[in-house]
This record gives sequence, structure tokens and C-alpha cells, in this order.
Amino acid sequence: MDKDKYFSDYDAFTENEMLEITAQGITLKNGMVIDFVECTEVWARENSVEDSKCVGERDATDYSFTFYTLPKPIMIKFIPKGKLIEFFTKDATYRRFRAFQKKIIEFGYRTYDMS
Repeated sequence: MDKDKYFSDYDAFTENEMLEITAQGITLKNGMVIDFVECTEVWARENSVEDSKCVGERDATDYSFTFYTLPKPIMIKFIPKGKLIEFFTKDATYRRFRAFQKKIIEFGYRTYDMS
């Protein structure tokens, strides 16, 4: 599978479209599931390694995670709420992004940093 071709087409969702995250993966409100085991298998195949706990990539510069799902990747994007709100809120985009990353780590998986 050609990695550049693989990432040329993907589905994108906002964090608000996530229903839950568990040790098995992420369920979206539309019923789609991001299966972490499947993601690790695709990551390993794409990067020519035998075993991996990596489920995708993260980019802190645009607050996004892209998961190695089949038949195409799924991106989860964290949307800033505006500069003034971001400055005063305890629920800033960066904090939500990092909390999501920590949850993935707690379940024993990781994401590759693209930032």
C-alpha cells in the first residue's frame, strides 16, 4: 500500500462527533468505529515493522489525530473556540487534545508526532 496514496483520501470528523473512547477504540456518533488493533496492524504494515502499538499520527499544530483505519484513514480534529474563549477557559483546545492523547496512552497505544 502506498502511504501517500493512502492518506490522499480520508474521512474527517470533529471531536464533538466522538461518542466514546475505550481500550478497543473510538466509536463515533454515526456508528463508525476506529478499531485500535486494526490501526496497529495497518501502521505496522505501512512502516514495515512486525509489531507496533501505534494507532496513527497526531499533529499538535492543527490539533488533529489521523488513525490508520481501513479502507481509508479517519481524522479527528479538535476545533478551537475562539481566541478570547481559549485564553480564559480551562477547557482549551490544547488541553482537550492532550487529554485525548493521554487516554490513548492509558489504553496502551501511541500516536506518532507529526508536529
